[in-house]
Amino acid sequence: MPHLEYNIQTQNSDHAEMVLALIMPYNFEGFLQEEDVLKAYVNQIDFNTYEFETFLKESNLSFDKSTIQHENWNAKWESSFEPIVVPFIDNSQIFACVRANFHPINNDAKLDLLITPKMSFGTGHHPTTFQMIQEMSLLNFESKIVLDYGTGTGVLAVLAEKLGAEKVIAIDYDALCYDNTAENIEANNCKKVIPVLDSHCKNNEKVDILLANINLNVIISELKNILEVTKKEAEILFSGILIEHKEIIYDALVEHHFQNIQIKSKENWLVIYCTRA
Repeated sequence: MPHLEYNIQTQNSDHAEMVLALIMPYNFEGFLQEEDVLKAYVNQIDFNTYEFETFLKESNLSFDKSTIQHENWNAKWESSFEPIVVPFIDNSQIFACVRANFHPINNDAKLDLLITPKMSFGTGHHPTTFQMIQEMSLLNFESKIVLDYGTGTGVLAVLAEKLGAEKVIAIDYDALCYDNTAENIEANNCKKVIPVLDSHCKNNEKVDILLANINLNVIISELKNILEVTKKEAEILFSGILIEHKEIIYDALVEHHFQNIQIKSKENWLVIYCTRA
């Protein structure tokens, strides 16, 4: 299946992260950050190239593009993928290691997450996923029902089961993410993670914990659904939001009566803990 590879010129790592946040709403399937270049990958079928390229030009972003095959992306991703080590908040020891099937096990890590890299977003490399994993070490998942909205590779859903969750609903709108999540569920011998192909945050039963590592616009648009799908006093983690949008997301959470709002940041990206009223 042919895909488009956009090479967007960036000034530094901070600028690349800001560009990444800006283009996420265009439903790209994968990203690769290199020196001074952010590579973005998307299925060229039904992708509005004119709209996206107009946006890039209006944003004064230089770019070029090429057509590649899906297999080429996998080979490129695997060649650059390194294990991610996530410590506990207090740095006392390693909480989790996210690795591919061609990496050795890290015996110093409490939890081993086997995530085969494909076009899905979410391996732990990006500060948003890293922070979500680290913040999950603070929550009690034992016997809880969990919903991972925007699951990507399924890494957070897999982690939730390894932390003792009774049931994990892993939702993503993208078929490639759905397939990749299913593969990673099997690779980690997970029995309680259920992948769901959907664009909205919904479930037949209310959940105890909700995880959403997506972007500002999607999170705000889904806040009403998040209220409907969560139990009273459910714990929620949000990420995928730039630090410059802190007031916007905070005001939206307050407006929807979320409580106990705690905001942290890493490399210009926020992670937010809150509870449902």
